[in-house]
Amino acid sequence: MVFSLIRGGIILLLAGGLTYFFVYIENLPGFLIFEINEKELKLSLLISVILLIFFGFIFWLSLKILGFLLAVVDFLMGKDTALQRFFKRIRYRKSQKALNSAIIALTEKENKKVLLEIAKARANPDFEKIVHLLEAQAEEALGHQEKADKLYKELLSNKDTRLVAIGGLIRSRIVSGDMNVASQLAEKAVLLKPKSLQALNTLFKIQCDLENWAGARKTLVSQQNMEKNTREIRLRQEALILYADAKQKKSEGDVPSALEKIRESVRKSPSLVPAVCQASELEKISGKIKNAEKLLKACWRIEPHPDLAKSFAELLPDETPPDRLKRFKILFNNLNNDNIVKVTKAELLLAAEDFPAARRILVKLINEKPDSQTFILMAAIEKGSGASEEIIQGWLSKAFSASRPPVWFCNSCNNVSDWSPFCSKCRGFDTYVWGLPETNKIFSESDALLPMIIGKSEKEPSYSPDEEIIPNDGKLEISKDQENKNAV
Repeated sequence: MVFSLIRGGIILLLAGGLTYFFVYIENLPGFLIFEINEKELKLSLLISVILLIFFGFIFWLSLKILGFLLAVVDFLMGKDTALQRFFKRIRYRKSQKALNSAIIALTEKENKKVLLEIAKARANPDFEKIVHLLEAQAEEALGHQEKADKLYKELLSNKDTRLVAIGGLIRSRIVSGDMNVASQLAEKAVLLKPKSLQALNTLFKIQCDLENWAGARKTLVSQQNMEKNTREIRLRQEALILYADAKQKKSEGDVPSALEKIRESVRKSPSLVPAVCQASELEKISGKIKNAEKLLKACWRIEPHPDLAKSFAELLPDETPPDRLKRFKILFNNLNNDNIVKVTKAELLLAAEDFPAARRILVKLINEKPDSQTFILMAAIEKGSGASEEIIQGWLSKAFSASRPPVWFCNSCNNVSDWSPFCSKCRGFDTYVWGLPETNKIFSESDALLPMIIGKSEKEPSYSPDEEIIPNDGKLEISKDQENKNAV
């Protein structure tokens, strides 16, 4: 507002000054006399000033026209002139507009439009690198991998685009299944830019796919130094890689090496339930049952878990239900208020056919925090106690409408599956958590008591008959699906 007033005041002053000047000239006495061919021409001073200004403008305009004509001549002769620079600016603006449209089209995944727009942007050599890059990405998205590879290889010669070009070639090799070359390219990308999280991430995923656990662990440490996670997260993630390494060595029959790796994994993350379960299994294979029990008890004290109970039971698979119940009492000490402990105790009592004691535990659970598992166990108790079919079906009806018990699920894609360091669906690393996913199934894969409750009645159940937990010869047999669900 203030600047507008100042600008308006200056304009008024200039107008007033010019007006005063012309009035002053007009009021001056005298004439200018011009003699042309013995003829006199009288002009007042005002007219003379106006004519002087007019002829001065004509002279200036003539000089400009002459300069323009000379520039045209120079342009036609190929010299770098202002006219040539003018047309260059026009081409630059058109190329820039086409380049902007190509970038937007690439973001919107309109890859054919990208190719059309970058054809217009080629007119300016300043955009050569970005044009090649956009063209390569568009060709790659359209599935023209050979063209994309050729363009990426051209970009390798430029320092600014080398890392992006290597990334494109890595994707190409992954699609073609050439993981070894992809790994070499990823290592080169990390050497070019050691602090690039994207390059480290790519190398880590490729090394994991190749089961190069030593290299993956080294890359993971570099990633963690960049991300600056908490010590607990860093140790757990390193324990996951050690777990995967131990699992691979076990599958190859190298039990001592597998045991060494899994022990290191448990030391780094004592609360990692799957690693502890795997360690107990390997200790059992090595004949060290006491070590296995010690590991399971230590992890159970941190946080009780059904997988730990299953592994503890498998240490002595031939024991009778009463003996198993007696052996489990050491796990129940000082943890009687934990729901997992209550459910585990109820299952053991059910296997031992102590139905009244199991019922007392489950009644409290149903009043506090019921789920489908507790209702199914209650139905099993009623069946074992000789209750009527109506009572059993009543508990089963409640189970169908109840929430499911906790399961392993991926925190990124919500995939419910067996625990693994990597999600089987989205391939996310360290994404499995124990709890309830957002989208619940009515029954978890652990709800395997249902067939035992209904038995082989005339009505065919809506579930697979393979999913059974049947008390045979006084032992609790766990279904195949239950084993898969709890397997590490």
